[in-house]
Amino acid sequence: MSEKLALNWNDYQSNWSKSLSQLRKDTEFVDVTLISDDMAKFSAHKIILSSCSNVFNLILKESNNANPLLYLGGVSSANLELILDYIYYGEVNLYQEQLDSFLESAKKLEIEGLMGMIQEYTEENTH
Repeated sequence: MSEKLALNWNDYQSNWSKSLSQLRKDTEFVDVTLISDDMAKFSAHKIILSSCSNVFNLILKESNNANPLLYLGGVSSANLELILDYIYYGEVNLYQEQLDSFLESAKKLEIEGLMGMIQEYTEENTH
């Protein structure tokens, strides 16, 4: 048997990050529409949402619709936009007064990477 080789893409992380950022801006491959509680519409990608949220994963796994429409009651358009920025860019910039509402929405949607932060923030503010 011949020697097994490993090929590594040196710029994989930065390329993937750049690709996600570009997907956030493009609408060409979107396959899900999210509607906030104030009726604003956002386009996104099922695979990206599913990989970042247990809630989205559960809902989208059960959907037989090629382009589902999801109403997210209790999630404002401002918070939904921030959440999508966090998912696609890996970071989000917000004001201190937006933080509680943002984290509450992220908790409802079980956004990966924020769940531990939410728990820490809640513990800090209840003591």
